[in-house]
Amino acid sequence: MYLKTLFAAGAISLFSLPTSAFAQAACQDDERLYSFADYIEERQAGTSEPLQLTVATFLNLTPRAREVIGDNLRLLDSECRPMQVSQGEPPFRIEMPFSTLYMGFYDAVLRGDERTQQILLNSFRAEPVDPMEFISYFTVIDSGNEELMERLARSAGINIHTASCNDETKYLHFADLYVRFGGNVYGEHGKAWFVSGKQPEVTSVGDNFTQRFSSLTGRNCRVSKNTVLSTAEAAGAITFNIGNSITDHWQYKSSAYTEPYQKWLEQGAPDAVPASLFD
Repeated sequence: MYLKTLFAAGAISLFSLPTSAFAQAACQDDERLYSFADYIEERQAGTSEPLQLTVATFLNLTPRAREVIGDNLRLLDSECRPMQVSQGEPPFRIEMPFSTLYMGFYDAVLRGDERTQQILLNSFRAEPVDPMEFISYFTVIDSGNEELMERLARSAGINIHTASCNDETKYLHFADLYVRFGGNVYGEHGKAWFVSGKQPEVTSVGDNFTQRFSSLTGRNCRVSKNTVLSTAEAAGAITFNIGNSITDHWQYKSSAYTEPYQKWLEQGAPDAVPASLFD
């Protein structure tokens, strides 16, 4: 289900992910994992060398396997470098592609594996992404399954969004979980700029690329632009609310932001945007 949701056409394409997202595919799990009974005998005899596992495999270990392996384990990061664990966790947060972390978290939530959920939240961080990839994360997670969204939000310790409309409709973006995993978005020359106005869409100024908000079930229900901009800001972006008038949208007001953006780049892309750019 999550593969269909996360990587569906028009949502987040596997082919649009950076090369790093597939780096773990080149890493090889320790072959002793496939003759686990023999490994247990070696472990009990004290003669076993640490297992080397990819993060994806580590996150899918059964509680029994995790107990047997203990700290006799090295995790392979996204560049296949081994890292010794202590008390079942790496010594510092490992950066991994968001797709790997999301799928591991999703599976852990479905099977009620709170230990793996906490390992993911405490020991891993989503790799930085560019604005084009980040903007695609503003896709609603399985909007027809409110129970799933609530379980994901509750397990991650984040709030689920409620649309302001004639029906009480709740939603959660992939971007919300990306931020929860400590992810950041960066433009080519500095912080990313995002704007949103009257239309149900958000635009990356530097890329001149617009993503429409997901459709929501219910009467007159729409994703809140304030929610989207707040999430983008939490990921390290610079955000602007264009306004709520009928002409307050990117197609009509793009030059009001592209020109200041170019001046900002010429000034060295400072973290704080000078108000004088908009004079």
